[in-house]
Amino acid sequence: MAENTTTLRYFAVVHGVLDPCARHVTVPSNAPVLEVLEELGRRMGQRAGSIVLWKPRDFLPKSERNRLRSLLKQHQCDLSQFCVEIDDEVIVSDYFHPGGRADTGVRADTITTLVVEVPTPERVAVDAAELPEHSDEAKDVLTKLREGLKKVRQAGPSGTPSRNCHPKAYYEYQCGDFSILDGRYGNKPTTIAPPVEDFHYAFAQFKAECSDEQLQPPEEFVRQVAELMNSVSQIETDEIRRQATTRSLLSDLLSATFSNTTLADHVHTYSRERPPLGLAGLAIVEEKAELGSSGDGSVQGSFFYIHFWMDAAQAALFDACFCPSFVIAVAGSCIAICGAILTSRVIVHRLTDYIWLANSRLNDDANAHRIARVFYALGNALGRLRSFYAQMEEPTDKATRYFPLATAYRDGNRIVKFRYTHYLKDVAEACVIYRAVECEGAPPRQLVVKFVEHYGVAAHELLAKEGLAPKLLYHGDIWLEGPEAKGCGSRRMVVMEHIEGMTAHAMLYADENHTLPAGVRDAVKRAVKLLHDNKMVHGDIRLGNVVIANPTGADDDDVGKRVRIVDFDWAGEEGTVRYPLHLSKDVRWPAGVADHALIRAQHDDEMVRRLG
Repeated sequence: MAENTTTLRYFAVVHGVLDPCARHVTVPSNAPVLEVLEELGRRMGQRAGSIVLWKPRDFLPKSERNRLRSLLKQHQCDLSQFCVEIDDEVIVSDYFHPGGRADTGVRADTITTLVVEVPTPERVAVDAAELPEHSDEAKDVLTKLREGLKKVRQAGPSGTPSRNCHPKAYYEYQCGDFSILDGRYGNKPTTIAPPVEDFHYAFAQFKAECSDEQLQPPEEFVRQVAELMNSVSQIETDEIRRQATTRSLLSDLLSATFSNTTLADHVHTYSRERPPLGLAGLAIVEEKAELGSSGDGSVQGSFFYIHFWMDAAQAALFDACFCPSFVIAVAGSCIAICGAILTSRVIVHRLTDYIWLANSRLNDDANAHRIARVFYALGNALGRLRSFYAQMEEPTDKATRYFPLATAYRDGNRIVKFRYTHYLKDVAEACVIYRAVECEGAPPRQLVVKFVEHYGVAAHELLAKEGLAPKLLYHGDIWLEGPEAKGCGSRRMVVMEHIEGMTAHAMLYADENHTLPAGVRDAVKRAVKLLHDNKMVHGDIRLGNVVIANPTGADDDDVGKRVRIVDFDWAGEEGTVRYPLHLSKDVRWPAGVADHALIRAQHDDEMVRRLG
């Protein structure tokens, strides 16, 4: 037996099945239990994050397999009834060595037989009813999203939030098929999802009010925030003591009742009293004694969000919406606030950076007022989210969970409502461009709705006036009224008429000679010249952004008259507009094109030349 090692004896219970014999694992005595889990994971072909290590409350010799089997049967495989879960941060020598000594090798016979569990993934029944009828193209993308959601639910949550938030376990999870779309990835980049505040107005309201310097919280509220700042200024090493104080202060500040669970520090919920029934998670709070003491609280809160909404008791409410919740991470004197939704994947976005709460600067009441505004905005947003869940009706179309709640645009003094029908581009969770149809009209108008950070309105309208682009119907705030209208930053909603037709890309590859009609190239050249003559550029003249409308009349034999340019996200005044960051590496761009480079007319000309 080597010195400074510990040999642990264990029985394995995998998905409810007890192994026939005890096994052994030898590990360094000064290693954390997390390393034990990693070694067990390698042996068992499991992720460390999906393994739970239990210590029986009563000593269990290696010969007592039948005793263990009886206990498992008696408690329906609920190991928590007769075991204690071993924290993965504990050092092996501190937990298992007599007297905490690690200077000699320790034999397994002196330690109770442990139980290594790989829990059965929780499965939630999935409604087998088909989504409402859409076009064939829509069904393809929506079916992909629906199947993705089904797989996420069938996989269920794995591991515990407290374990999964540690870097190694977090990395392993993000390497898997159902990674959280939060901007962090494991062995390969994951999808970059649209901002959650574009999906739900409560998140947008919070963002808007946080930055609204005209918003003045009540006097007593500011005093309560000052009390919180004083409280968190004290360094604390015990999370339990910290939580007791913070829980009371947060409840007062947010006018919210927080309950404790076995997996989360505090949860603020709303219980639905009519179908769809369920317990809506308005806010999930994860608290750490100090930053870096035991994983990132915002990550741990994200994992609890999964556990909360994947609970079988939540199935009806889960089916009815994309499950918006706030995730609040408190670490010592810092706080971060996130928004979470679940479309076909879990999306968690930071709505704030970590905000320093400590009272550390003399003559700086302005900072306290800024912090008070954040908490006041959060309380208001939680009220909006509660109203959302209280007023929710059973959805008639379950596909609505995949679309934003922003479903109206302004036409002069008239508010036009629409409903989304499907994704216009097959990019799943990264999609920001949708097909839609107006709710009124005979027949109702078909639309394209997209969300953009920049848009060349003047360029679009110039070409539309000449029949070279679809009619632009709206460019403005994503949310039309309320504080949320200012909560999406520079992002805007764009609404235009939908053109029935095919892209130049589809036309090119449908032709047996792989050539475009001369009329198409001539029309594109005419459109680009018109832009350049007006000192504007487009920036993305590619085959997919040229649409040839279907023939509708006698004059439509001239294909050039049916050409429409789309996608004016980068267009604008030459010498002013720039390419976005993160340009696709798969596109062969003209010379001089680079992230954040100025868009030049010669770039447009080169793209036109390449059209074929």
